[in-house]
Amino acid sequence: MSLFDAVAAGDLARVEALLAGGADPNPFDSEGRTPLALAAENGDEALVRALLAGGADPSLTDRMGESALIKAAAHEHGRVAALLYPHASEDDQAMARALLKVGTDFFNLPRSPPPPPDDFRRKLASASAYVSNKLGDSHPSERLERLLRAEKNSKKP
Repeated sequence: MSLFDAVAAGDLARVEALLAGGADPNPFDSEGRTPLALAAENGDEALVRALLAGGADPSLTDRMGESALIKAAAHEHGRVAALLYPHASEDDQAMARALLKVGTDFFNLPRSPPPPPDDFRRKLASASAYVSNKLGDSHPSERLERLLRAEKNSKKP
């Protein structure tokens, strides 16, 4: 029995035995999925935990570019998504929050920190444009000038 077969059957004991015996935790099937993505898609929390402990890489994506977190979130498996959330990129985290409905266990997780204040962003953009201009790239400076003009025009009565 392969690792995929054991995951598809929901056979936790077999998955653990295969991983303990040295099975590769990150093979791909014909759809480009890993056993972790399949377990996440099925919402099997115990299998996800076992695969993570066995070295499964939660950042691997299938042919559609979907990680295990996205698979869990798309199928509304909030508890599984919560397990995978800390291992995911910021983009996948944002997508998972958008896919899951409010009220799932997933929403007990802390959110990303709030964005910095606008004046900080403006100063950061200004510093970035200054450095880019010194390095010979004038496009960031032009974008910053357009932004400042737009802000000034939007404040006019």
